[in-house]
Amino acid sequence: MDINKNIELAKTPPSSFYTSEEIFKKSQSIFENSYQFVCHQSELIKTKNIPFSLFENWLDIPLVITKEDDNIFCLSNVCTHRGNIICNKKEHKNKLICNYHGRSFNLDGSINYAPGFKETKNFPSEGDSLNKNINLINWNGLLFVNTGENKSILKGLNEINKLVNWYPFEKLSFDKQASNTYEIDAHWALYCENYLEGFHIAYVHQGLSSDIENQSYETILLEHAVLQMAKSQNKKDSLGETGTINNTPLNEVYALYFWLFPNIMLNFYKWGISVNIIEPLSEEKTRIRFISLPIKGHKQSFGDSNSVDYIELEDQRVVLNVQRGIKSKFYDRGRYSAEHEKGTHHFHRLISNYI
Repeated sequence: MDINKNIELAKTPPSSFYTSEEIFKKSQSIFENSYQFVCHQSELIKTKNIPFSLFENWLDIPLVITKEDDNIFCLSNVCTHRGNIICNKKEHKNKLICNYHGRSFNLDGSINYAPGFKETKNFPSEGDSLNKNINLINWNGLLFVNTGENKSILKGLNEINKLVNWYPFEKLSFDKQASNTYEIDAHWALYCENYLEGFHIAYVHQGLSSDIENQSYETILLEHAVLQMAKSQNKKDSLGETGTINNTPLNEVYALYFWLFPNIMLNFYKWGISVNIIEPLSEEKTRIRFISLPIKGHKQSFGDSNSVDYIELEDQRVVLNVQRGIKSKFYDRGRYSAEHEKGTHHFHRLISNYI
């Protein structure tokens, strides 16, 4: 996919990028080699084992997060005997025990007990323990994993860390009730594109538009990330009373919207952080997970025209309309607004390295 590096001359991806099953399959390499958000470390206070499937109903890689003392591990969740899934729900156990033939593993993945293998030679060997060569990052309490070798996210997280080192990460905790999951009949990239520009806010999000200064909305390109900064019309809604970010006083900033290639969004608000994960399911179906991490003593608001859940539904309506429109025989490629769509252009340039 050819995207001109000069945004003033560039055209957007062809419509086939969003509709072709063959091209969608090629995009699998983007995600197989990327870091993905799993959970917040506060979820490990009352449990030691958190099973999950990386890109459930698509790539379906069964993994499990475990905690032993102060050590956190990411392990394969597949028994090394016959391939049974070991952990099927959150548990607070000191061992991972396969319910098929009773093999058990320590929380660091090493094999603990294997009934019926006394006469098996050269057993146990290294391959009989759970694979723990899975990259795990604990970034300010947010856990990310990667089953591949691409470490580009590290640069993005380091860049973000320099900008938000004032944020009270230690006061964040997971709020299950405020978190949500949606599935929409649209290509995953359309959702990311919509997120990566504030151009549409004045036309789509009337509630949000009344809280921020649209004319001063700023987009900053990082190597494998994008920062969007919205200034507040009212200082009582700002991120902080003192300090600056990118030379802007925090008492003027309404929110910070960080995007990490290819599909992770970290949204910083006065009340806490909303993590959005965009998970492809097919060329025309996407799962969107919203993880709410409020600051202690704060709550995520709901139902208001400027609340996260309300804005999400407004975005969904637009993205679904675009998915319908790009199938038209009268549409193929568009042009970028050089003033407002730098983030979207950056996203497409990164994708073009794979497709």
